[in-house]
Amino acid sequence: MSEETEFKSCPACKHVWKTRKEFLEDSNVWIVGYQVHFKDLTEGLFLFNHSCKTTMATRASSFIDLYRGPMFADRLTGTDECPGHCLVEHELRQCPNKCDCAFVREMIQIIKTWPKVDND
Repeated sequence: MSEETEFKSCPACKHVWKTRKEFLEDSNVWIVGYQVHFKDLTEGLFLFNHSCKTTMATRASSFIDLYRGPMFADRLTGTDECPGHCLVEHELRQCPNKCDCAFVREMIQIIKTWPKVDND
């Protein structure tokens, strides 16, 4: 299947999700982390586990349109106000701050709470 007709494929079992919606709804896929890319936060990687015991990475830019909130200009990473969530790959909590990284934490919440369809 060509890349134009698929959203994601599992590198191990070769399962194909044709659309992002299909991927997010799959009860056999769940988000487990985020690898930050501080120069361009949308180039960071969301990490998903698949039921075949594989972890897959997908760029945050593939989900940016799901976020409709404010974008903050200032980065608080490394300050006393920063809880450091972005520095821990498997930390999925929201950030309470008005930090330029906060929108990624909100996208994680959207993905985590996406309604799943039972595929069994």
